[in-house]
Amino acid sequence: MRTGIIQRIAVVMVILLPLFADQGCRKQPKCGCGKDVIFDLSEKPVNIQLNEASNTIIFYPVIYTGATYYFCNPGQWMDTLKKMNTEQYLLISGKVYYECNYLYNSGNYYYQLPPVYQVDVTAIKEDNYGK
Repeated sequence: MRTGIIQRIAVVMVILLPLFADQGCRKQPKCGCGKDVIFDLSEKPVNIQLNEASNTIIFYPVIYTGATYYFCNPGQWMDTLKKMNTEQYLLISGKVYYECNYLYNSGNYYYQLPPVYQVDVTAIKEDNYGK
């Protein structure tokens, strides 16, 4: 008799517990330029790669983390970067967003994909440290 009551109480608790637990609705981040800002870059030293044929600019942090950053606005910066020495480190500032393909695909793999971001670049300077 006693175990029957305990079992019934346990079943009721299993059914009712999720109703009282605060699951919280987590907002899914929006991807792409101009959407949800993840973080800001402020004069981050980077290595730049220009591709004039496809009008894309990619950069990697000097302290390599595996992350890849694409310019949101490459047309605005292509001429400026052609005049700079892209063989040396450059300092980049701007707002960082998730790249959509990365965000969609990151949920489909068991292992962690290297992050891919898009950056709305606001400033580029040559790194004159040590000169």
